[in-house]
Amino acid sequence: MEGVERYKVRLLPHNPKWEQEFLTVREEIKEHWAKNLLDIQHVGSTAIKSICAKPILDVAVRLKSIEQIDIKALTDLGYEYCGARNESKTYHLFVLRGDNQLSLRHIHCYDKSEREFDLLVGFRNYLNEHLEVALKYQEIKMRIAEQMPDDRASYTKAKEEFIKSICDKL
Repeated sequence: MEGVERYKVRLLPHNPKWEQEFLTVREEIKEHWAKNLLDIQHVGSTAIKSICAKPILDVAVRLKSIEQIDIKALTDLGYEYCGARNESKTYHLFVLRGDNQLSLRHIHCYDKSEREFDLLVGFRNYLNEHLEVALKYQEIKMRIAEQMPDDRASYTKAKEEFIKSICDKL
């Protein structure tokens, strides 16, 4: 994965190698978390074949029990454990960084009860099935990225309305 500087926004055309990287990551996760694992999905814009994306691999992992999460297994592989996110005890994040603190991979871990996992997968599927909607999303992303190249948090927030409009259909 090419990666992106921390807090920055950089979009690249879709790269088929992203799917291959996901398959590698999926096998690593299966190897370390097999007993607690329900599902592993490639999500985010790198999983949408027709649009540009930040070159950061997003992987959603559904666990049988978030309380049984083996943090050490991923930290031993070089991931930084970022803890529970969004004020939720059912969603935890790991980040793999490369040279110069480039963000390379985000591993989003969800308890079996967490609906956000389903929304991420549904959003990906919807955009892969509806090219015109995917291209509209790409247009929005590119415009926002141009306006906010140094503020990833604001970039992400600015996309929320569009993402919610799709998730409301799921």
